[in-house]
This record gives sequence, C-alpha cells and structure tokens, in this order.
Amino acid sequence: MRLISREQGAIMSHEPYDMSDVAARIIVVDDRVVAGERPDKAGPATRTRLQEAGLSSVDLEIVGEDVGQIRVALAAALTTAARFVLVLGGTGFGRRDHAPEVVREAVEVELPGIAEQIRAHGLESTALSSLSREVVGVTSRDETGALVVASPGSRGGAADTLDVVLPLLPHILAQLDEA
Repeated sequence: MRLISREQGAIMSHEPYDMSDVAARIIVVDDRVVAGERPDKAGPATRTRLQEAGLSSVDLEIVGEDVGQIRVALAAALTTAARFVLVLGGTGFGRRDHAPEVVREAVEVELPGIAEQIRAHGLESTALSSLSREVVGVTSRDETGALVVASPGSRGGAADTLDVVLPLLPHILAQLDEA
C-alpha cells in the first residue's frame, strides 16, 4: 500500500513502512490482574494481534491502577525505544482510573480525532464505549517520537483500538521519521 499525502501543495508519496523494525509495549493497568484475582485476557490477545501485524517485538507488562506505577511503566517503555505503547485499562472515570492523565503527561501532540474514531467504532458494538476516555498522541514530532494510546482494558475495547490504530500506525511513524 502506498500512502499519498499533500504537503504545501505537492503530493508526497510514502513507501510502505517496515513494521518489522517497530517495537511495541503493552501496559495492562489492572489491580485485579496484579492481585491474581482474574486473568489478563486483553493483553495476550493484543500482543498476538500486534505480532500478526508484523511488529518486531511486543513486550507486555502488568501494573496496578496507581499513577506512579503507570508513569514508571510508560517511562520505561519509552526509554527502551518502543515506537508504539498501548496502555490497556484505567480509562474509565472511577477513583483509580488515571491512565489518560498519565498518557497526556507523556505526549507532546494529542491526536483527538483518533480517540474519537476509536470510541465511534466501539459504539457499533456497545454503548459502553462512550464511557471511555481514550487518549492518543505522539511523544515528539521527530524520529524519536512514539505513538502512545490509553485504551479500554476489555478485550473488545482493545480490539476496537487496534482496528482503528493499526492501519494508521505506519503512516504516523513515517511522518515522525520524516520530520
């Protein structure tokens, strides 16, 4: 697939982006999974889907619903050169739901249209999608930038996120690399 974009009146063509060079990190935010009270279903399913999409490495980490733990995990993911970080869980509005705020701290540029598209896609399956507070953004406007997404922690919410983000990821990374 060739991606065509307009830049100052000229048409720029982007060659297909080599996703085999892209490292990803999934951070599952769930106190009950950490405590062993329930299994993590969304993380492994998401990892499989990213591997099937051809990403070079997909690490998975599980942390509690604590701002400090989420910050540390996100900082570690970005220091290990992950270009795509998906934070699963903590996007509701309960007392322990802080993933969107932590992701906002890490991004330089928010991409609200993508978050809106994820919610709209989720609404095709469940009205609960409108209760989620996804945040999508890039950490910098150059080749060091990563796409960071705060997504619902349910299997369906994570799948909805990937349905929207995966087709856009090559173009987002190519745009960052060309900056």
